[in-house]
Amino acid sequence: MWNRRLDEDLQDELRSHIELKAEELEANGIPRDEALLEARRRFGNATLVAESTRELHVFTGIESIFQDLRYGLRRLRREPTFTAAVVVTLGLVIGVNGAIFSAVEAVLLRPLSYPEPDRLLQLYGTTKDSSQEGISIADLEALASAPSLAGIAAEQTQSVNLTGVEEPGRLIGGFVGSSYFRILGVTPVLGRGINAEDEKPNGPGVCVLNYAVWRDRFGSDPSVLGRSLILNNAAHTVVGILPESFRPRYTNAEAWMPVRDYPGYSRDRARTPVFALARLAPGATIEQARAELGGVMLRLAQEYPKTNRDRGVAVSALSEIAVGSRRKPLLVLSAAAACILLLGCANIAGLLLAKAVGRKQEIAIRASLGAKTGRLMRQLLTESLLLAGAGGVVGMILADFGIKILRVYSPDLVGSTELRLNPQVLAYLAVVAILTGILFGLAPAFNARTQATASLRQRGDTRRRRFQNALVAGQVALALILLIGAGLMGASLRNVAAIEPGFRAERVLTMEYRLAPGKYASAGRQATVQYRIVESVAAVPGVASAALVGALPFSGNANRISITLPDRPEPVAIGYNPISPGYFRTAGIPLLKGRDFSFADAENSQAVALVNRTFADRFWAGQDVRGRQVRISTGASASTPVTIVGIVGDVKQFALDDGNEPQLYRPYAQDPYDFATLVVRTKGDPMELAKSVKQAIWAVEKQQSVWKVRTLEYLVDRSYNFLRYITWTTVSFAALALLLAALGLYGLLSYTVNQRTSELGIRMAVGATPADVLRLVVRDVITLTGAGIVTGIVFALWLTRFLQSQVYGVTTTEPAIYLGVAILLLIVALVAAWFPGRRAARLDPVMALRQQ
Repeated sequence: MWNRRLDEDLQDELRSHIELKAEELEANGIPRDEALLEARRRFGNATLVAESTRELHVFTGIESIFQDLRYGLRRLRREPTFTAAVVVTLGLVIGVNGAIFSAVEAVLLRPLSYPEPDRLLQLYGTTKDSSQEGISIADLEALASAPSLAGIAAEQTQSVNLTGVEEPGRLIGGFVGSSYFRILGVTPVLGRGINAEDEKPNGPGVCVLNYAVWRDRFGSDPSVLGRSLILNNAAHTVVGILPESFRPRYTNAEAWMPVRDYPGYSRDRARTPVFALARLAPGATIEQARAELGGVMLRLAQEYPKTNRDRGVAVSALSEIAVGSRRKPLLVLSAAAACILLLGCANIAGLLLAKAVGRKQEIAIRASLGAKTGRLMRQLLTESLLLAGAGGVVGMILADFGIKILRVYSPDLVGSTELRLNPQVLAYLAVVAILTGILFGLAPAFNARTQATASLRQRGDTRRRRFQNALVAGQVALALILLIGAGLMGASLRNVAAIEPGFRAERVLTMEYRLAPGKYASAGRQATVQYRIVESVAAVPGVASAALVGALPFSGNANRISITLPDRPEPVAIGYNPISPGYFRTAGIPLLKGRDFSFADAENSQAVALVNRTFADRFWAGQDVRGRQVRISTGASASTPVTIVGIVGDVKQFALDDGNEPQLYRPYAQDPYDFATLVVRTKGDPMELAKSVKQAIWAVEKQQSVWKVRTLEYLVDRSYNFLRYITWTTVSFAALALLLAALGLYGLLSYTVNQRTSELGIRMAVGATPADVLRLVVRDVITLTGAGIVTGIVFALWLTRFLQSQVYGVTTTEPAIYLGVAILLLIVALVAAWFPGRRAARLDPVMALRQQ
């Protein structure tokens, strides 16, 4: 630090120089007082000399910075309202950006928390029409020979029944090859993973639990190792516990078992039961792996034409699978948050420029006393950075709150990703705060440079006014872009919510279960148990009807099959669902033609099917499809003929905005399957009957696990939660942008009216009426707003095209939305102009002129 004693010595030295010169002049006959004045004049600005001397000291820069900080803090304390407004505004815009960045950082920048995640691959089988399917075990073993792969392992996911406990439960099972965890680079925290011995046929059952199951179901008890769990009616010994950090975002498996335990496991080359995880060899590329694996599949097609003809393999980076469809929405939200940040900076820059007018004389006086322009600019930048620092602290608090909101209200956006204020997010907040302080501090800093060379009574500054006008017009343009985006998303949400799903979702209870694999001697016995469950549930008081379906709409489940039509030799892939009699009535799906299934459609009776309207229109348009036959593929060359007996309405399977695809239904008795969803139409609140319905299931199968107890209304509503969240977030951003733009307009107009008090007083003195003055203010605001609207529309037309894939039933150039947003901005601008305009219209010309 600059030592006070050294400063006193410097002042003594300066005085001695002046004294010596005065004595010299006095010796030449000049009186003492005149000699001192002349000595000071010849010496020059002593303060400037002192400052220049101090700057030569090694610590002067640090001391001057602390001086700027102390002075800046004093100024901000003297203006608590202004300081609070700026800090809160900064906290909001920085907090918004921090919360969104936490999702971007976790989902897009860090999608996988494994060693060298860029080398991990996901493999799928493909068919002739490029649709995805599984891979056969034999094909997987052949693919392992590719030199570009360091390892490959089978993987599949399916719910498993947990029995032998007080209440039957369900775990999500992950069925994997022995090298699976080695490929990922994951080591269990307790015990071991799955090894090659575990994969041998007829070996003892083993399982590895994820950390959450170990913690929540077993209280983090280490003695769970070696304990036997009954999974899918078979004993499995717990041999390992995975680390807490292991949270695979591409699967939600809870208990991991050898792939041979997968109920659909088969070494038949015609069956494709699994997918695959692989790791690239060092130095290999994904393009090289695609070429080599494609070559292996071509060779297999030549060697096994009966099963492998038209088969291929799709290779994707695992990180892309983990990110999924969340990339574009997150980038859209990031862009919106950046617009909010720019709006906040422009708003605060305008406020600081207006405040700088009140400091014009201070700046000029300090300049006349020797303060350099750079020092004046640094002082103002220091004050801006102090504001930014305080805003950054508030932003950090708000970002943490925003992250909690993201976790609760946007599970589809963040998935299983753990969002938190980690060091990366904190570093981002710090950088944003600093850059924000510099950004909005540059305008008053450069303005100070101009004022430092201006006269003490400089009146107008045309350049400053133009710059402020540009800031406000820019705020209007940014607000318009966000409002148009919000309007497009809102219209899309409205359109999606208005789509009919094809069934009546009210008062319908649903729950899933899976019969224990291998428990029943025949398919007929399995179907009998399924129908007994339906009969038991239908007898529950308060139940109107009950039925089963293989893949409940909006549950995320779906089945596909290949069929052959009489006039089309090539197989066609369509949607497929096994159901029990009464399903269409229970779900409220209309029967358009023909008959429904009945219990007479049994295992050994004529094979029948119902199809939806899209199936009939696409394959037999204008014809009666009843009585026609199609063949359902059941293997490499086998097929089953089924007769169509009726047509039902179209049903959305995954989302309301999905297109309709051909769908075929068959009776459960003719195609029994262990997995089913129970659909129960109730006479009252569905959830009140959940316990009774479970008891009815257990009356038939005592140890049957049941899960995902939900209403059909909830599933339909959940299907567009993602769109709803994106829409409301965009609307919130747009509302904040509109508020900031309105405040910017109000601040500029208030400042302009104060600056033009003399001009307005003269106008009124020479005959202008209050209405004329009000029109003058309104003209200014319409000009600024109009410029911002025109600029915003130009940019919106270019930017909103990136939203095209995110909207439904509306184009990104919808004239009504653009016009509505423009009118809204004009109304808000006129409201913002009302108070300054009214104040200007009430000016007393005499008092206005006297103040000048």
